[in-house]
Amino acid sequence: MSNIIRFKILWTDQLIDSRRIHMFDMKTQSKISFNYELMDRAPKWSVEKELRTFLRMKQKKIDSGYYDGKGHAS
Repeated sequence: MSNIIRFKILWTDQLIDSRRIHMFDMKTQSKISFNYELMDRAPKWSVEKELRTFLRMKQKKIDSGYYDGKGHAS
């Protein structure tokens, strides 16, 4: 069984007090943009578990600015 890529981080932007993430959802074929710090404060039921798990795995790269201004297959 192989892993199917559900999300792709398109790029991130460092704002004054937070980081904005721009992603592509392969399942719904739609772009998603949100503030990373605000998502942590959102109720757990309002954010998909799969998205939270994906972002938790990529947290170090997101925090270090690895995705700033460019996309990478994730």
